Amino acid sequence: MATVMNQHSRHHSHIATHTLIQKVCIGMGVGFILVGLAGIMMPGFMGMHLSLTHDFIHLASGALALWAGYSDDSRKAYTFSIAFGTLYGLLGIGGFLIGSPGYPGVGNMEADQNLLRVIPNVLEFGTVDHLIHMIIAGVFFLGAYSWKRDEKGTRGIVDHQSRKGAFSQHTTRPDAPNGRTDLPQADLGKSDVNRTSDMNRRADFERKL
Repeated sequence: MATVMNQHSRHHSHIATHTLIQKVCIGMGVGFILVGLAGIMMPGFMGMHLSLTHDFIHLASGALALWAGYSDDSRKAYTFSIAFGTLYGLLGIGGFLIGSPGYPGVGNMEADQNLLRVIPNVLEFGTVDHLIHMIIAGVFFLGAYSWKRDEKGTRGIVDHQSRKGAFSQHTTRPDAPNGRTDLPQADLGKSDVNRTSDMNRRADFERKL
C-alpha cells in the first residue's frame, strides 16, 4: 500500500514540474484526439468537415502534441508549438483567402462560402474549420511566446548573477594590505613601503660611514 502511495506521489510530482508550454501541448493533444474520435462517428461534428483523412490528421496531431508535452525537454514543446501553430495558421488564413463557395463532398452538409478542397471528397475544410485552425494557431503561439519570455527572463537573471559574482571576485582581496580591496592600489602601497624602507637603510649605512 505504501509503495502504491509513493508511486502516486511521484507521478503527481512529475506532473507539477511541467512548464506552461508543455501543459498547452498536452491539453491540445487531448483535444485533437477527442475531435478525431468524434469525427469518426459524426463527420459534421461542430460544423467541421471531418472525413476519415481529416480524423486521422487530428489523431496524429494529438499523438505528436502529447509526445512534445510529456517530453523531458520543454524546448521540444516550444518547437512543436511554433511548427504546428504556423501550419494551422496558414491553413486557416489560406482557407479564407482561396476558399470558394461549394458543396462539400464529405458527409451530408450544406454549401459553404469558403470551402477549401485540399483533396476533393477526401480532405476539405470549411469556414468553421478555418476558424478553429486559427484558434489552434493562436493557442500554440501564445504558449510559445510565454515560454520564450520566461526563458529570456531566467537567462537574464543567471547572467546578472554571474557578472556580479565575477565582479566581486575581481575587486575583493581579503589578504590585501591595510584592508584595501583594490589590487592595483594595494600593490602600489606595498611598493611605497618597500621603497621607504630601502631609503632608510641606505641613510643609516651612510651615517655609519
